[in-house]
Amino acid sequence: MKTRSACLTAVDRIELRERNLETGPDEVLVKTHLAGICGQDKNLYHGIIPPSGGLNTEMRTAFAYPFFIGHEGGGTVVAVGEKVRDFRVGDRVIAFGWIETISDYFKGREEDLEKVPEGMSMDLASLGEPIGCAVFSGLMSRIQLGDTVAVFGMGFAGQIMAQVAKTKGAHRVIGVDVVDGKLELAKKLGLDHAVNGTKDDPLRAVMDLTNGRGADVVVDMAGSADSVNLCTAAVKHNGIMVFYSWITQDITVNISRWHNNSLEVINTGLVHHGTRQRTLWTPLALRPVLQSQLQIAPLITHRFPLSRVAEAFAVAANDPGAIKVVLDHP
Repeated sequence: MKTRSACLTAVDRIELRERNLETGPDEVLVKTHLAGICGQDKNLYHGIIPPSGGLNTEMRTAFAYPFFIGHEGGGTVVAVGEKVRDFRVGDRVIAFGWIETISDYFKGREEDLEKVPEGMSMDLASLGEPIGCAVFSGLMSRIQLGDTVAVFGMGFAGQIMAQVAKTKGAHRVIGVDVVDGKLELAKKLGLDHAVNGTKDDPLRAVMDLTNGRGADVVVDMAGSADSVNLCTAAVKHNGIMVFYSWITQDITVNISRWHNNSLEVINTGLVHHGTRQRTLWTPLALRPVLQSQLQIAPLITHRFPLSRVAEAFAVAANDPGAIKVVLDHP
């Protein structure tokens, strides 16, 4: 099968390359409906490489140019290997792996895929991995009725987390970011308080809103040393700190506060918990989306055809207002 695939060729350089995909006996071939650009894709685009070239993460191969990219996506199965048992031609699937989804076609093993819930649109299903991860984080966060929740980082995952928190019964949800447009959209989608960290001290804002007590639950969705330490400082004594972001470099953390204030730290990365747990939780994490309890479509801020992949990455990586940039595959 010939396909066009997005390929990183140097720092801030990406192009489409034609190549052949050969499907092995244990692999599934998928015609792509839509693929998304993830925060980690943007890091790789900028040349920010995880330790050990990515091999100690879920990346399949050590990073080296040229590098085919993409792990958010979905589509329709067009061929299956002779050893494949759980998927058939015509099945609609969601990608859950670094399987080069920014392509006309992509392939993966059975454990790299989940079936699309019946009735779910393919636009949203194709973003099932980032949606599922963010909703799962909210479900695992132990947010309770009446809580004050602070979400640091109002990108795609942060926007979803804020909605989940409110839907679960949080009394108020505080969103922290450095881009007014993201905060304004979040307020339209139910956020109670928006704090721009370039204009106001986010720690002081959280403390003022909680009478100096701190938030019951804080969530790191920004993925930086500063955001982790802000979360550490902004949570109440005996509070809950939800750790979502993938930080690929070592950071220094005020871990003594975790101990001295008996903080409960929860790691909520769905894709890191293993295939069996992911398969169990994905339908439950996508259920609120299927039931229209969460608003996801407004978070897709930019759409490009695959032929304009270089422009799509430039926008995703450099436009502060971009939340989710997707590539359509007609």
